[in-house]
Parts: sequence; C-alpha cells; structure tokens
Amino acid sequence: MKSERRITGPDSGFAMMSVAVALLIVMMMATMASGYMSDYLKSRQWQLMAAQTNRFTQAVESYAGRYYISALASATTTRPVTITAQMLKNTGFLPAGFRETNSNGQQLKALLIRNAQHAEVLQGLVITMGGQPLPYKALRQISLDISSGLGGYIRDGRTATGAMNSWAVPLAGFGTSGGNGHIAVLLNPETLTGAREDSDRLYRFQVNGRPELNKMHTSIDMGGNNLNSAGVVNGRYGNFDVSVVSNGPVTAGGDIRSTGGWIISRHGRGWMDESHGGGFYMTDNEWIRSLNNKSIYTGGQLKGGSLRSDSDISAGGVLKLDQTSYAGTWCPQNGAISHDSSGGILSCQSGVWISSGKLSLFEMVSGNNACGRFVNSIAYCPTGKQLISGGYVLSKWSGGHGWNSPDLSMPSPSENAWKIYTGGGVSGGTCMQAISWCASN
Repeated sequence: MKSERRITGPDSGFAMMSVAVALLIVMMMATMASGYMSDYLKSRQWQLMAAQTNRFTQAVESYAGRYYISALASATTTRPVTITAQMLKNTGFLPAGFRETNSNGQQLKALLIRNAQHAEVLQGLVITMGGQPLPYKALRQISLDISSGLGGYIRDGRTATGAMNSWAVPLAGFGTSGGNGHIAVLLNPETLTGAREDSDRLYRFQVNGRPELNKMHTSIDMGGNNLNSAGVVNGRYGNFDVSVVSNGPVTAGGDIRSTGGWIISRHGRGWMDESHGGGFYMTDNEWIRSLNNKSIYTGGQLKGGSLRSDSDISAGGVLKLDQTSYAGTWCPQNGAISHDSSGGILSCQSGVWISSGKLSLFEMVSGNNACGRFVNSIAYCPTGKQLISGGYVLSKWSGGHGWNSPDLSMPSPSENAWKIYTGGGVSGGTCMQAISWCASN
C-alpha cells in the first residue's frame, strides 16, 4: 500500500502564494480584455452612428440645393423648414432602406432657417430627437467622426456645441429644443449655397455618382448662339423661326403639315409612296408626271383646260359635250365632233360644221317595168335625196312555171339608184319593177 508524503518545511508556503498570484494576474488580464472589447464595440457603434449622420447630412445638402428657392420662400429667421428622412426618401436623395433612427433610437431631422444677417441665404442644423441619450464620451467621438457639415452634440438641451467646443448655437435660434445626449451638425450658409451651386451648375464631364449635376432643371436661352456638333437630340417638340436644314432623310412618325408655305422638291424629285412605288414628279417645265407610269384613280372629277390621250378613250357612261355649234359655220380642226342646239351630231369637215343628222322626207321611187328575160329596171332617187334602201315588186304575172324574181337586185351608188336584172327563166308575160327608198339628210 502506497503512502503520501507531505512536503513540509519553509518552501511549502511560497509555492501556494505563487499560484495565487498567477491566478490573480490572469483574472486582472481577463477583466482588462473584457473592458477593452466592450470599449471597442462601443467605439464601432459610435462610428456607425457618425457614418449614418454623414449620409443623412449629405442628403439634406443635396435636397437643399435642389429646392433652395422653395425652402427660402417658406423659412424665416425664426421659423424653420423641417426636412425628414422620409422626405429625402420620397425625393430620391436617400435609398428606401435607409434607417431613420440610430442604434439608440434617436431620429434624424434637419432644420433650415434664413440667416439673421443675410436673409437671402439659408443655414441649417441637423439634430437627433428622442431615443436614449448618449454619454459624453460617445458624443465627443461621434462629433469628431462627422465629416459632412460641422459635427457637434447637445448636452444641456438648450445649446448645440461643436466638436472640441469649436462652435455653439442656441437651439431656440432654429425654433426647436432638444434633450441631453443627442447629436448635432451645423450647416453654415456657405455649405448650403455651395450645394445650390452644385445643383445649378452643368458639368463638362460626367461626375461619378452625381448624375444630377448634368441635368437641366430650367429652360436654357442660347442668346442667339449656335449649338454645334450634337449627336442625337431627343425631345418632344421643336419650334423654329426660319428654317430646318437636313443633309439626309427626315423621318416623321406622323403627318407633315405646312401652314403657310409649300412642300418643295428639286432636281426632278417629288412625292413618292415607298410601299407602292407611285407618286408625282417633274422633269421639265410643262408636265407633272406619274412615277413609274402609275395609273391615277379617283371617284371624283378630273378637270383641266384640255384632255389628250395617246391611245383609246373609253367611257363607262355617256359622252357629254357642253359646247353648242351650228351647221355650216367655221370649225377649228377637221374630224372634231360637236352637236347642234337640238343635240344633232356635227362633224368638222373641210373647216365647216356638217350635220350627220337625221333622215327626213322619205320617198319611194319606182323604176321602169322589166318584162321578159334579161331586162334591167332602175329606180333613180330625185335630186337632193339619197338612196337608203331598195328592192323590187312583181308588177305583172303571166302564170305558169316562169320565174317570179330577178337574178340581180342591188344598189347602184354611182347612179343614186336601185336596179334589178331579170334572168333567163322569166317568161314573156311576167314584169318586174325596181323600187328605191330615198330620203333627205
């Protein structure tokens, strides 16, 4: 069986003391490390508060620059214009997800008033309201970390004080009051005026992250000067006092209207329908031509001084002649057609209007009797009348089996007569007689 041997003597107490000292040192270091970590986390939290305040202040400056005129009109030297985080979100100066309170629950807002010495300019104060108050150590660090505006804090509820006591303004001067342990940022007139100038100034080059610096917010007057070397000009309307000149095509999505002038083309060009290849143009001083020899169609009228066709003329209705001419009078061109007062057709023959008119004074004329074989009978129309038809009659019949019709029955234009010729089958007792129908023209 083993037995323990207790150490005795002068060294036993010293060993126990050494262990106790070592434990004490470890506990002290752990306590110090815990304190350092706590201070580090608080410091990081306060840095984030300063960054949040910086972002809010920058948005306030941009908002004031954009709406400087309206803010100046609403503010007085004692009554401020209040700007909230929601207003900055609604106008696009803060993102929708921006948190309106810091980690102590204090809400950010800005106050703009007219400067007491120069009422035409604004000055501002950003403060936090409500929530849990911050200790002085936090206020001091946050005020030093604020880089937009002049960082400060509120300790007594009446005065906003700058970092390292660099400035002090009474809260009553901005028409407000506040609690202890809150953040403050002073926006002097120069800062807000500069923000206004940023908003009003157009930059020659793009400024990253600042698209508003290259956006016009009012009309621009060029004072009669030119706008040269533009690329694409986009807009809704264009008003020009003199002219518009283009060296290329002009394309319109709607109508092209001229209220007091002409649509003028040059060099044998005119109007063309691109889809169907038709249109009108001129290549000389006389004729308006149809592009690609397209036909012209209208349900209305074509009206002009005269009408000429190089080929046939076809009318789906009647041909109406408005001019009245008179038979026996002079006419301008042989072959022309007109009409008299009763509608009778006149033709121009040898420079005189001649009626092709209606037949009248009809008369039947009988020729001589042709009896027997191989005999002629001729019926002559009287002078002044014209043969229009003819025939024959069997004037005498001998009976039997002889012929009762001539071998020949025909007009004789040279004699203005109708004639017949009996054949060899006509018996001696049979007679035939030529008949002419005559009329006046």
